[in-house]
Amino acid sequence: MATKDDSEVRLSDSLSEGEIKATQKRREKVLMCLKNLGIHCDQNNVPNIVVLGSGGGLRAMIALLGTLVELKKQNFLDAVMYLCGVSGSTWCMSLLYGDGKWSENLMYLEKELCKNLSNFSWHIRKAIKSLEESSKDEHYSLTDFWASCLVYQILQQFDENELADHREASETGINPYPIYAAVDKEKLNEEGGNFPGTWFEFTPHEVGYTALGAFVSTKHFGSEFENGKLKKRGKKKHICYMQGLWGSALGSIEEILKFIRDSLALFPQRRVYSNEDMFSHILGSSVGNFTVYEASLLLLDLQLCAVSGNDPTEVFKKLLNIWSEDKEKSASYQLCIEMCNTWAMKNKKERMQSCAELAKEIEKEFGVFLGEEGTLEGALPPHSEILLGSVWGVSKMVLKTIQCALTWKWGTTNNFLYNCPNFQSSYLVKTKLISLIDAGLAINSAYPLVLRAKRRADLIISFDFSSGDPFETIKKTATYCQKNGIAFPKIEDQEMDEKNPSECYIFRGDKSCPTVMHFPLFNNANCSGKTYSMQLHLCIFALHILHPQCHAFQTPSLLSAAATNGHRRKGTGQPLCIMDRSLHGH
Repeated sequence: MATKDDSEVRLSDSLSEGEIKATQKRREKVLMCLKNLGIHCDQNNVPNIVVLGSGGGLRAMIALLGTLVELKKQNFLDAVMYLCGVSGSTWCMSLLYGDGKWSENLMYLEKELCKNLSNFSWHIRKAIKSLEESSKDEHYSLTDFWASCLVYQILQQFDENELADHREASETGINPYPIYAAVDKEKLNEEGGNFPGTWFEFTPHEVGYTALGAFVSTKHFGSEFENGKLKKRGKKKHICYMQGLWGSALGSIEEILKFIRDSLALFPQRRVYSNEDMFSHILGSSVGNFTVYEASLLLLDLQLCAVSGNDPTEVFKKLLNIWSEDKEKSASYQLCIEMCNTWAMKNKKERMQSCAELAKEIEKEFGVFLGEEGTLEGALPPHSEILLGSVWGVSKMVLKTIQCALTWKWGTTNNFLYNCPNFQSSYLVKTKLISLIDAGLAINSAYPLVLRAKRRADLIISFDFSSGDPFETIKKTATYCQKNGIAFPKIEDQEMDEKNPSECYIFRGDKSCPTVMHFPLFNNANCSGKTYSMQLHLCIFALHILHPQCHAFQTPSLLSAAATNGHRRKGTGQPLCIMDRSLHGH
């Protein structure tokens, strides 16, 4: 059970008190639902059925919505104890749990969400205002930028509520209990990606390291802890930020960098402020032709060359022209010359590191312009004082975002386990900060969270919305479980055709592990032999596609494919009969 003092770290393998009470209440609903479906079980032995939604950006969000709607139509949704998501699926979940009775109102919510996706309601002023405020935090990262400029733009809404506000929606028994997944960026590649301490879970009651048994109250996520106790309350993290954290890997590094660079380049061009000259003046330096803002964008262009392998000649040429007088005395100029001369001899990682080093040198050399306390050095144009506060805040945010992009800083937050007594992980005890990112970079379905022993999963229904290998998640999970001594069904006996998958695969469990039903979104039933072309057509979410017409075009196709998966079962007229057999045979 959770500690009564939620300002303390909880070290335990047991579930939180909130989750225990919520699932006990939900169990009544599950029992009634199964009984109505003709699936009989003992009142003291109600099966824990889990629905997993994989990552896949906007596609996963829409597909999970369509899947849940179909489960509702089949009268099976009320049998689900846990709903767990990665990346795009978490977007769907977090939107739904804003309604305390979403599983009862699902048909209406589906229409509303689809309508929102087809309307362009992203306001750049609101996004910049949010970023300006967020950038005041010392732990500002690309996650903040991603949330305001991409997630808000995709979902067409900026949810300022907190995850802890969803407690009521999870405690009444009306809805399944939600679990959201992330991973520790620094531990992602440890032990071949199979280190159990990588996985980090979020529920409306607690957040923490699942396998390590270390948790803290959700309302204190991001707060400063030391010696296992709350030291300083942090700024509250709204749902939009969390959506940016959970869904932060929607493309390659190159695609993400390009999106960030293009977005930042738009800021001074948009008529965000009535005095654009003021914006330009604040961003520009008094040191000859040098412009901090322009130089920073060029550094992002150089970083893009490092990542993509493109020729950086023109970028270096423009970058070297920013220095005017006494350039031979400039350390940053000399470093830029050295980078240009040695670029071809360096690998991708070394080039990216060089870009970050040059950024630090430029900031150090011309930092006098920025002022140590956020005050502008030098004279300002007449009548500019009125706009100084807001425009200055924006310019600082832009430059801070570029620094984060060059150092690839994501999801940085206070580590609640810093100097925590009685905790064994030396890495976490000695580290003040952690970085949390999209769990899809580890396994694109959050099996490690629902396989937590205390959750006692009996049946896992996995809906895979991935665009690549439809069996990658199940294969990676099998390896993860083998490496960490976790019981998992054997998958070797199943024939899995990656290019032409069936609509459902069943991996039988036993008393030691759950049965897994795996549903690839793209399969030979709903794609009619065109699985690969359908994957290309309904891509993960190309970062250059941000227009609502694209949403409106893809949404019906995705909802249809997802609904087909939830309804059809080859060789039977009863879509739920296989679930019945799985539960009885378990």
